[in-house]
Amino acid sequence: MQKPLRILVVVDLPWDVRFGGARVFVELAEAWRAAGHVVSKYCLTDAYAASATSGFRSAWRQLLFPWKVAAFVRRSANCFDVIDCLLGTLPFPKKRLHFTGLLVARSVGFYRLYQNFHRMARDRWSEQSRGKLSGRIFYTLLGRRMFQASEKALEHCDLLNLPNEDELLCLRHEVGSNKPAVIHPYGLTAERRSAFLQTAAAPNVRWAEKKVSFIGMWSTRKGAKDWGGIIRLVRASVPEVRFVFLGTLVEDRKVLHDLALPASDFIELVPEYQPDELPKLLAHSTVGGFPSYAEGFGFAVLEQLAAGIPTVAYDAPGPRAMLRHDSPDLLIPLGNVEKFAAMLVRVLRCDLSEYEQLCKRSIETARRFTWSEIAQETAKSYQAHLAETRV
Repeated sequence: MQKPLRILVVVDLPWDVRFGGARVFVELAEAWRAAGHVVSKYCLTDAYAASATSGFRSAWRQLLFPWKVAAFVRRSANCFDVIDCLLGTLPFPKKRLHFTGLLVARSVGFYRLYQNFHRMARDRWSEQSRGKLSGRIFYTLLGRRMFQASEKALEHCDLLNLPNEDELLCLRHEVGSNKPAVIHPYGLTAERRSAFLQTAAAPNVRWAEKKVSFIGMWSTRKGAKDWGGIIRLVRASVPEVRFVFLGTLVEDRKVLHDLALPASDFIELVPEYQPDELPKLLAHSTVGGFPSYAEGFGFAVLEQLAAGIPTVAYDAPGPRAMLRHDSPDLLIPLGNVEKFAAMLVRVLRCDLSEYEQLCKRSIETARRFTWSEIAQETAKSYQAHLAETRV
């Protein structure tokens, strides 16, 4: 192995795997350390020790976070060969940071693609509440500043690290940038993947359960506006079906309101759970559903696949990278609720031998995404680009 790298990872979230964006950095840092690299971190709680007392204060902290990072980097720039930071958190030239190593901006969901989704959502669901006028003004200005920070970070970094090919296409054709970029997906640790496999019920048990699972924060981007229609269509064909929504992070009444359904014995809501509880929560699921319109990658899909759960998803960046090779039939056109429900029904109604093949294919797909291998390939990319930077 080449000389170990000294890497600083930067993310404007608490250092907690329950936050999807932070999880990428936490687990990648652990994999790099296991490979012999020296990894430091600077996150939101390093910049602000006390917890935010309001949503406004939390948003304001994220807005000011880049200046906190810049001050930290200037004090210790010579300690690092590579800075791997969330895109937008370090929107300054390296000269201003006194840093001569490799500056990497990492996307965990490309800001341009997310902006495109928000525009589409405003047109498609124009009736949804936009909150108070003061809040709309503040968050509009905040979004504009964060967009500008992402644009500047893209301009000043040496290298972009993207999780899927769709983001590279957006970078080249929509942004019009020729910035050097690498594509490295996300993964699971061997221990995490083993936990899902060992905890999962046998395929014949899960096949008989007729249970649909969704993992993720309850939001329009992740399909909150579509699930009501999906549930009604699936129940019309499979009356005994049950649904479980895991990690919604909102009150149950909000979910039921969006579904336009009363509390029912066929809907289970789990607003929060600890990461090590997820294998057990998924143990009896028959099929996963993930109608997300925009993702960086989609841990929710990968973890269900690792548990041997065939997962139906919208054909969006992230899920597409996982499913298009082995299970393209499980990818559904964006927003097509009827086809999404029909595919769930197809899996729920298939015979046991076909279901067992789907489970086997899911496990094989998940095995392609392992943190130890991804960390090794990423480090190789960084070493090569670092050598060019220092020439």
